[in-house]
Amino acid sequence: MSHAAELRANLRLAWPIAIAQFGLVAMSLVDTAILGHVSVDDLAGAAMGRAIGFAAVTLTMGIATGLEPIASQSLGAKEPARAWEALLTTLRLCVLMWLPSVAVAIGVTYLLGPLGVEAPVVERTRAYVIGQAPQMALIGVFLAAKVFLQAHGSTAPALVGSLVANVLNFFVCSVLVRGDDALASVHLPPMGLPRLGALGAGLALSFATLVLTLFVLVPARRRRVHGEREPMARVWKLGAPVGAQMLAEYAVFTLVALLAGKLGKHVVSAHQIAIGLASFTYMGALGVAGATAVRVGIAVGERRSPRPAGMIGIAVGAASMALGAILFATIPELLVDVFTDDPEVIAIGSKLLVLASLFQLFDGVQVVAAGALRGAGDVRAPFLANVGAHWLVGFPLAVGLCFGLEMGASGLWWGVTVSLTVTALVLGARFWIVSARRIERV
Repeated sequence: MSHAAELRANLRLAWPIAIAQFGLVAMSLVDTAILGHVSVDDLAGAAMGRAIGFAAVTLTMGIATGLEPIASQSLGAKEPARAWEALLTTLRLCVLMWLPSVAVAIGVTYLLGPLGVEAPVVERTRAYVIGQAPQMALIGVFLAAKVFLQAHGSTAPALVGSLVANVLNFFVCSVLVRGDDALASVHLPPMGLPRLGALGAGLALSFATLVLTLFVLVPARRRRVHGEREPMARVWKLGAPVGAQMLAEYAVFTLVALLAGKLGKHVVSAHQIAIGLASFTYMGALGVAGATAVRVGIAVGERRSPRPAGMIGIAVGAASMALGAILFATIPELLVDVFTDDPEVIAIGSKLLVLASLFQLFDGVQVVAAGALRGAGDVRAPFLANVGAHWLVGFPLAVGLCFGLEMGASGLWWGVTVSLTVTALVLGARFWIVSARRIERV
């Protein structure tokens, strides 16, 4: 394919994936906005609960995402039965991992008190995790079915599902969080509904994820083509390193959120707003990463060079983050003001958004490069790169700047900026080297 044709193919696949990903983060942003106008304690608790819950399911998410190379390469080689059987095996693994994930997430909340997090925030953190527990079973199923459909070039179900789920989440979250106050705001009579705060936000997220899952699981089932069962060991071999890579990255962000909680509820609330906005722009690059993984996998299945697909995807990923970088650098106060009325939270969050503008392009490069490597079946390099960059470089630097030089939350974010920059450089170089030779199918 020509470079122009490859670019068109990437964009045609990427934009609906990106919008669906935007929809996923939009649900968290809506929850943040609703809680931010209710209680700083609930906002801080939900922020920490979301971070803990997300870290607890990263291995499950990795297993689901690890379906990308099998499905895309199989379809590129005209073997749809293998793609379907790999989906079934992936779903089984995701369901098996649910209870351990929930147990870990709830267990972590009991460590917050000894770490110095205020008791009201700890209570609300645990409540959010409990409300989020059903979502931790559904998210792996949703992602696996979405990846399977993406490999077929079908992106509409996830896109429509994210839009519907966001509309429902807004109303459900508002009612569960605010109780009768939500009804009064739209001139409805009271019904004796309690204000559930952070617990309500977690329950709303679980409900919205159920809606998302149904939207992708039903059309995925219509594409079933039965064949020889895909071994669970093979799916685990590909998915576990992807999950470990995600865990290496997201665990740092979770720990940063916990350390922010140690700095006070205003800091952790500002951190949640800023990281939520940064995650929103990241979803665009994540959509490009999904498209790039599919395009690279299909190229491998068709036995042609995946380098054009990968490098074009990396360039598109960087470009997709440019707008966010500009907005974060120029109007940070306006963006943070949407989510809270607290002047101290606005001041801290604005400073963090300016720092986020510095790492946007590198974040786009690293996530798409990791997607390109997944499509090629190389799942070990992204894991090693993330461990090295985040845990050996970025996190020690973040702790040193935050507590050693007393830079506070800004120090934490400088450490994250450095680690993302290193990851981008390493993974970009790795794909360039890997794509120079013929790649065998997984």
